[in-house]
Order: sequence, then C-alpha cells, then structure tokens
Amino acid sequence: MAVGGFPASPGEVSLGKVIVFNWLLLGVLTGLAWVGYSGFHARSVFIGGAIANVSFLFLKRDLLRLLAGPLEAVKPLFFMRYYLRLFVVVGVLFLLVRFRLVHTPALLVGLSTVLLGIGLAVMVAARSIYLGAVKK
Repeated sequence: MAVGGFPASPGEVSLGKVIVFNWLLLGVLTGLAWVGYSGFHARSVFIGGAIANVSFLFLKRDLLRLLAGPLEAVKPLFFMRYYLRLFVVVGVLFLLVRFRLVHTPALLVGLSTVLLGIGLAVMVAARSIYLGAVKK
C-alpha cells in the first residue's frame, strides 16, 4: 500500500483510493437502504459507515505519524491512541444499540464499508496487474 505523499505504482493500492472507495460505498449502501427499506435503516447504515470511516481516517493519520518519526519514541503514543479510539468506538456503538437508536443489522452493514472498500480497492489493483500482464 502506498502511504504518505508517495504515488502508488501501477497495481498498488493507495490509501487515498481506499478512502474514496469507502465513502462511495457508504453512499451507495445508504441509498440502497433508503430505497429498499426505510430512512431508519439508511440512517443506521450511514452512522455505522461514518463511525468506521472516521476511525479508519484517524488510524491512517496515526500510522503515518508512526512511520514518519523515530519508532521507539512514537510507538507507545500510537498504542495509547489506538486503544483510546477503540474504547470510544465501542462505547458509542454500545450506546447506539442499547438505546435502540439504530437498526443493528443495518449498523453492521455500515460498519463493514471499510472492509468492503479495501476489498474493492484490492480488486481494482489486481485487475490492473492482470490486464498489464495480459498486454505484455
């Protein structure tokens, strides 16, 4: 995966592409939930996807900081932020489900957008590698 300001070579997955795919996929899934089910389901998908995508953005920022500086000085801070972010996400999800502010299966669909976005970005990169190999 290409990180930082370095461009991705052909067939390589950049974090920028993954983030774009994540947000596009979230929009598509939210729209499908709105059309296929209800506004409540669509809101639940959007909330789950927004939580997952924002958490992914913070993870990207922290990883770039970790890789840019001296590893030993930044590593404890990285893990503290990682676990703090994890506890905040779990707390928010608990409150949303506990007080029935979201539809739980729809929330899980939204939370899966990051995984699906990464898979989509990898498939696009694999396709470009395959087509590049076929042309040679």
